[in-house]
Amino acid sequence: MALTNNRQVDRYVDQEMRTLPVAMDAHIYKGALVGLSGGYARPLEAGDIFAGVAYEEMDNTAGQPGDLVVRVFTQGDFEHELAGADRVHNLGPIFASDDQTLTVNSSGHSFVGHQIDVVGDDRIVVRIQVAPMPLAGGTMAGPLVSAGLKHQVVTKVSATNVAIGVADLGGVIVVTGTTASSLNLPSAAEAGPGAWCTFIKTGLSGLLTVTPAGSDSIDSAGSHALMGAAHDTVTIVCDGMGWHVVALKIAA
Repeated sequence: MALTNNRQVDRYVDQEMRTLPVAMDAHIYKGALVGLSGGYARPLEAGDIFAGVAYEEMDNTAGQPGDLVVRVFTQGDFEHELAGADRVHNLGPIFASDDQTLTVNSSGHSFVGHQIDVVGDDRIVVRIQVAPMPLAGGTMAGPLVSAGLKHQVVTKVSATNVAIGVADLGGVIVVTGTTASSLNLPSAAEAGPGAWCTFIKTGLSGLLTVTPAGSDSIDSAGSHALMGAAHDTVTIVCDGMGWHVVALKIAA
């Protein structure tokens, strides 16, 4: 039921470390990748929700669930082994198959963060990420969101009509192919104020026309048809009632 009186809400200032109850029969070593199983911490197993990097060793093999707690780092950059580490994967997602093994393969594995750099043979810096949790079971459940911005790239193949959904907004939309296309936006009311995207044309021919839904407009017009050359780009933003072009790069 709704509040009828003032209340005191505890605020956690430190975002770097958390204390988690340890699962029964779990022995977590310092520096281990920690997963959650049934809400309890354990050495990460492939597919677990990633909970952080163990700050300390904790052995609960003789206890019941939650008899002991372990402190884990939930933020930060950590140097870690990754077989075949390659700078080509910098800023790409990193997964784990157990409590010490990282991989770039998402299938069946646990998302743990992003590769920041390669610092030596088979060694990377990984920036861990435990919340918000963008992955579940090793597959993308939604786009990564940071400071309100989505970090995603969506690819569309040009056709006579190309639907742009609300879920496509908030990042880069790359349009491939050579067919002249109408890029049909969702309604401004559905997208909501602040929705945006950047279209990038990679095809060598075929005009791309950004087309608002229904009676919506884009810069007070019924459409925007300037992307005709490869690498033309346009960035649009929604005010809840229509769309506006805020950035434009068109070949001369």
